[in-house]
Amino acid sequence: MKTISLCVFCLLVGKKEFLEKTFYGIYRAVKELISFIAITIFILLIFLLAIGFLPVAIISLPVCISAITVMLLVLYLFRIQKINHLNLHGVLAKVLTVHFDGEKLDWELENTKIDSYAKAKAATLCSIIMGMLSVWLLLIMVTKTGIINNNTGYSPATNHAVSYIFSGIVIMATVIKIKPVKTLKYAIWERAITLVEQINVTLERTHELASLENSIKALASQLKTSFPSDFRTDIQEFVNLHKEELITDATDLNRLVAKNIERAENDLIKLQEANKHYGAAMKLYTVVAIEVNWTCSIPLIKEMEYYYEGLTSENLKSLLSDKKWDEFHEIVDEIMMDLSQLRDLAIKYQEETLGEDFCNNKNIADDEKAYHTLEITPAATIPEIKNAYRRLALSYHPDNAEQTTDSIRKLAEERFKEINWAYNTLRKSRNF
Repeated sequence: MKTISLCVFCLLVGKKEFLEKTFYGIYRAVKELISFIAITIFILLIFLLAIGFLPVAIISLPVCISAITVMLLVLYLFRIQKINHLNLHGVLAKVLTVHFDGEKLDWELENTKIDSYAKAKAATLCSIIMGMLSVWLLLIMVTKTGIINNNTGYSPATNHAVSYIFSGIVIMATVIKIKPVKTLKYAIWERAITLVEQINVTLERTHELASLENSIKALASQLKTSFPSDFRTDIQEFVNLHKEELITDATDLNRLVAKNIERAENDLIKLQEANKHYGAAMKLYTVVAIEVNWTCSIPLIKEMEYYYEGLTSENLKSLLSDKKWDEFHEIVDEIMMDLSQLRDLAIKYQEETLGEDFCNNKNIADDEKAYHTLEITPAATIPEIKNAYRRLALSYHPDNAEQTTDSIRKLAEERFKEINWAYNTLRKSRNF
């Protein structure tokens, strides 16, 4: 027995703060309501005293208090029913909004939805009707006893009407004071907050998905295209449709996250391939552009500009946004093939021009060829020769064409050899 008493004592001590807070709130609300009703009745009594109906009002006080009790009971039962319904997951989900920020779920109460759920007009009207009905029944019972008629000089109907009006005014004043809709909303809000704090949804692998999404965005930015990374949108739509289930179980949501990770991984691989392919095409364009510029041929330069517009076209980039990988690679391959042919034309044009120079002047030396290859003049200083070599060697290095076709890699290797030959030739002649 002592053990049981000790357990009860410990339980009460542990809950002391909660009980004090709860009962103090109820005590304060009831105290305010009683004070308000008392003031209202006092004012009415003074008024009825002035017109000679004070005995009727005094005798009607118990009836009035009974009616208020009935009315408050109806409102309280409605409130309990509404709050208890929040324990059902479907009802709780109706007053919540859920936002997926990429890593976790944020559960928030939505004020407009709580307003909609806390509608108490019908319950308030019902409580008033029940209160007034109870007044009517009790007044009939009191009237039959003859108590009212014996203490006033008015007719039974008049006494009955005055008592009924007196009780009605007190009931309406009580309804206005307690504000059923506002108090119900506040109670629902508090209960919903408590339930939301108890929701514990464990999301798996969301960090992995967020990392993949950031990598995709970075690649898309590098390619200067808007790639649709809509993984978060898909998850948010799922969350909106399955709020009720998510309150207790996140299994299906975790499956969706895993599915989106697979999609993201596939998109990232495809984007990386497209980025390498596109990078190789732009490298080749740079190489060919140098060759074409050497020719000073206006038709070749215009054709070069045409290919550049093709490589930077929004239509080409939109294929990536639409995830039309094969079409994108096909167009880039065609452009690279055309660039290779254009480079052959440029080299042939240069050889023909250089051949004419050889025919006109047999004294052209290897040094002049070297200067021409490195795109510098014989007046160039040694640092200028070295800078020109580094720049061209970097542009024409075979590694830049690693992702292209065999023919393009061969062209890059040949040009790289010419640049090395020119540099070595000038090193010997200039002795550095």
